[in-house]
Amino acid sequence: MLYAGVPENDVADWMGHSSTDVLREHYHYIFEGAEQRGRAAIATMLTPGADDPTEASEVA
Repeated sequence: MLYAGVPENDVADWMGHSSTDVLREHYHYIFEGAEQRGRAAIATMLTPGADDPTEASEVA
């Protein structure tokens, strides 16, 4: 899966690549650190008040 949650094979097809290997070869920088970014995004979503800027400012 790409960062946005779209399957790699779909993106490769949309972009006219013959395989996901070609996609990864050309856009390798997107995949670097994707797991850590995903984990951080999930942790933020699970943090109470993380999506409410007014709560964040009250805590600070």
